Amino acid sequence: HNFGELLQAQINILQKKPFKLLPDFPQGGLVDAREYDEGRGKVRLRAVIEQKDDATLVIRALPYGVNTEMLIASIEDGVKKGKTKTKATRDYTAGKVEIEIALAPDADIAQAKQALYAFSLGEVSPSLRPIVIKEQRPVEHSVHDILRHNTKRLVELLRKELQIERKKIDEALQSASLVRLFILHRI
Repeated sequence: HNFGELLQAQINILQKKPFKLLPDFPQGGLVDAREYDEGRGKVRLRAVIEQKDDATLVIRALPYGVNTEMLIASIEDGVKKGKTKTKATRDYTAGKVEIEIALAPDADIAQAKQALYAFSLGEVSPSLRPIVIKEQRPVEHSVHDILRHNTKRLVELLRKELQIERKKIDEALQSASLVRLFILHRI
């Protein structure tokens, strides 16, 4: 999750406002989080595949956890198994991902895209199961429950911290008051 979004969700919890969190993947690609279920479900991560011309597709972003070598190997495996109709795959990746896929002459662009998602690492679907240790046992919780617990714990720690600080200030005030009394009464 994006750290800024987690902080905003904690602020919403403290203000008793509703919040919604979705996973954030820094590598890019497309995310389908309809089955996310507050972190207990799954997400689908897809490569960004664009049509360059009538016989060429270009992959411009990869799903999280997939690199260009893995994707190309999975595409080639799909070709060997007859699942995808591609003629050649060229990797022009430098600063940005750019993998060109030349399609077979009889290939349909839309079907080729769907085949790349279905039969290669162009789409991955990790299952999510946030597990935390509670009372020395692993327990599955939703991301929202974990965040609510952490926010409650943060408030408790801040309260204790403020109580310690208040005690120090009270002691300093008492000491200053005694010094003032000693000076006034010339003791």
